Amino acid sequence: MGKQAYQTARGTKDILPTEQPYWLEIEKVAEKTLLGLGFGRITLPHFEDADIYTKGIGTDTDIVSKEMFILESRSDSDAVKLALRPEGTAGAVRSYIQNGMSSLSQPVRLYYTGAMFRHERPQKGRFREFYQTGVEIFGDESARSDYLVIMSAWEILNRLGLKNLIVYTNSIGCPKCRPKYIVKLKKYYKSHLDNLCTDCQNRYEVNPLRLLDCKEESCQKIAKGAPTMLDNLCTECKTHFQQTLEYLDYFNIRYDLDPTLVRGLDYYTRTVFEIVDKDDRGRKNTIVGGGRYDGLVELLGGPSTPAVGYSIGLERLVAAMKEQGIKPVKTRGVEVCILQLGDKAREISKKIYDSLTKEDINVYFVPSNDGIRPQIKSAAKIGATYAIIIGQKEALNDEIILRDLTSSSQEVFSSKDIAEEIKKRLIKCSCD
Repeated sequence: MGKQAYQTARGTKDILPTEQPYWLEIEKVAEKTLLGLGFGRITLPHFEDADIYTKGIGTDTDIVSKEMFILESRSDSDAVKLALRPEGTAGAVRSYIQNGMSSLSQPVRLYYTGAMFRHERPQKGRFREFYQTGVEIFGDESARSDYLVIMSAWEILNRLGLKNLIVYTNSIGCPKCRPKYIVKLKKYYKSHLDNLCTDCQNRYEVNPLRLLDCKEESCQKIAKGAPTMLDNLCTECKTHFQQTLEYLDYFNIRYDLDPTLVRGLDYYTRTVFEIVDKDDRGRKNTIVGGGRYDGLVELLGGPSTPAVGYSIGLERLVAAMKEQGIKPVKTRGVEVCILQLGDKAREISKKIYDSLTKEDINVYFVPSNDGIRPQIKSAAKIGATYAIIIGQKEALNDEIILRDLTSSSQEVFSSKDIAEEIKKRLIKCSCD
């Protein structure tokens, strides 16, 4: 009987070196875009007090009732129950409160990237460990911040080269106007209860808004005839949403109104939105989702603070890039490999290595006793563009052989000129 071959845990996956260029490109573009829009990076813990999710997300949501990973404590001295973070917003709110950010100049704009964890059934595009880039703006109730979060996500996706995108948006009102709408919604659904799926029959009592975004086809048909929140907004919510749409119009961001869009978490108020590929009719692969959550900071123990944010699903973003044939910018790997023969050549090779690294050239050099042919093969195998070859003769003459590993052509140069020559060639390659 052979040894056990260990596998990744269900719902997780390795991100292999061949995949990494996509992830590096996304991280680079997101960082440049968000820093350029006034967001500051924050790194949040992977686990938190489970209560922040129970209170913030809602006990009746699927995330809290079915999908949270609760950590088992080894010590009775741990006073709180801990959970792996299923999303980033609640942790960002906790940090805003704990670190006294309400005393800073408002609004406070934050972004973060990292793994999230949900114990849901793994399927295409859904994992139990998954990655998100999230954005939060605290301390501004105006439509400017609603626009800024939508625009920042739109800008990231566009800079990555994605086409055919659309923003679906809705307003789900506020504590002032939403309760009246819920009464009308339940009245409409009361006569349809027998035709709803089991989950929606439960939602009718505990979370009626979620009736609108059920993915079951029979429930979607019923939702089409339901009264809409947009027709029941109070004056303040109506004005706020109209201003958000005016910003989107002004900046030519393609959007469509979706009165059934509510998002799945209890903390949302007013604006909610998703960004998807326009051809994804059922919105099964939403790339970006978010909205406003004006009551969450106060709910978790902080001062009354308006807030708005979103998260980008990075696995879905990588998949979308691949589907649209987008190639990430080639990362700089090994640019030069130094190959040497003999002790004298080894001594000079170290000096050349030092001079090239000072010029920000990626150099691979490990002294070898192999012949030149196997060293050239090894250099090609690790993906080097050029090889510097130094034998005894070259060492005595203060020369090197520069070999282009793509074309197999080579030339002799003086050692002192090699850094400049390689820089010139690398610049030409990047332009081509």
